[in-house]
Amino acid sequence: MLCAPLTRSIVFAESALEAIAFDRGTLWLVAGFLMLGWVMARMTITRRRKGIQQRSENREVHRRLETKSNTALPLSDAPVETQRWQVAMFDLQRELTGELDTRVAIVQNLLRQVDQRIAVLQELEKRQRG
Repeated sequence: MLCAPLTRSIVFAESALEAIAFDRGTLWLVAGFLMLGWVMARMTITRRRKGIQQRSENREVHRRLETKSNTALPLSDAPVETQRWQVAMFDLQRELTGELDTRVAIVQNLLRQVDQRIAVLQELEKRQRG
């Protein structure tokens, strides 16, 4: 009677080993799944690293854009159309300044001539009286 339960357990153990035993195709399948899992894990890790790096770069760009830069030229960080308008205004300012400087020089020259003529007239008046 002892023999029957022992035989049953041995048969059960052999059937369990057969169920666990893998043939060559099953081993390749398991190896493929393991490699697929490894590749996907590496891709996920790489994607996370790139995301972290991209976020830090974005933060740096936003920080640079948000900080006010003190430049010698006003509106140097303005849109292109505004910069073109600014250049046109600078050109107009230069032209008007040149015209005004010329007119001031002409008026100064005329005042000098008037002062000379006044001096000549005063001299003539002194001669006629004296």
